[in-house]
Amino acid sequence: MVSRPTAARVSDHSPCGENSDEERNDLLEVVHRQGYVVLTKCIDTQLLASVNARADELYAEQAKATPAETDQPESNKRKDAFITNLVGCGPQFSQLLGQPNLLGMVTSILGEDCLLSSASMRDVYGGCEEQPIHTDDLLYAGREDWFKRPVARQLSLVAAVAMVDQVASRGTTILFPGSHRWEESPDTVQAPDFGADSAVYNEQMRNWARKNKGTDAIDVEMKAGSVVIWLGATWHAGGAYTAPSGDTRRVAIFNFCRGVFRQQENQMAGITHEQAADMPQAVQKLLGYSKSDTGLGYSGGQDPAILLGEGGKALLADNTKRAASKRGK
Repeated sequence: MVSRPTAARVSDHSPCGENSDEERNDLLEVVHRQGYVVLTKCIDTQLLASVNARADELYAEQAKATPAETDQPESNKRKDAFITNLVGCGPQFSQLLGQPNLLGMVTSILGEDCLLSSASMRDVYGGCEEQPIHTDDLLYAGREDWFKRPVARQLSLVAAVAMVDQVASRGTTILFPGSHRWEESPDTVQAPDFGADSAVYNEQMRNWARKNKGTDAIDVEMKAGSVVIWLGATWHAGGAYTAPSGDTRRVAIFNFCRGVFRQQENQMAGITHEQAADMPQAVQKLLGYSKSDTGLGYSGGQDPAILLGEGGKALLADNTKRAASKRGK
């Protein structure tokens, strides 16, 4: 088996300052060339601590509501845990999502009208297997008569925030550099059997990539507070937790799509208007309280920001300004 190199860090900007246009352009060049980019020191340590503390509370609530697994064989016990509808679980998460360096990259790739498709927290424990290798844009590009690969423009992307240090032995993300430019997705090379051993399937995918593309997977190792962004067409998977012991691997996963697509997680069904009214304007926009550049998403014939009342006034003014600038184009 060929050893896999670790992803190099490509930026070392200040965690407190917003990237300059030149810095962002450099990062965009990297992500379009290799299909992913790592933003180091992207999230402030105090915010990380606040988000982790709230996540601990939510997992504790889950544990109280879930029957104990003590009588089950060890092989049947879950090796990971999720919190879904993350942005609706506390202001810490909308603050995390709204970090300017993160969102600046997202909107530069998917457009100002892009949407938050899903938001979750994932914790991985010892013994967790590697996910089957896949691409996230299969939500939209699963039919070749709609979107042929390689896609001319990316349909979606993921921003994964390292809530703790991410290391290969604790199951960090694996990525295939340059795979966003391939004509194939893993399922077209060989459809996965989700009831079978993912390690066998993944080794077949690695062997295929080595033979046909001259490319091997890399482990995205990074420090807590860093963010890895990968394009929707990039081959990837959550790695296996192979270390004999150690801390839980925790990552916040934000999936984004273009404004003309349906979101994977129905944000407006999971987050009330009252909750959204108290969120940052940039987050309100991502949830769907703005129309797409093509005019999708109105409510009752009006701008959806009206649904937020006083809390949506700033967004409504911005939406109106954006709409006026696009008339006649």
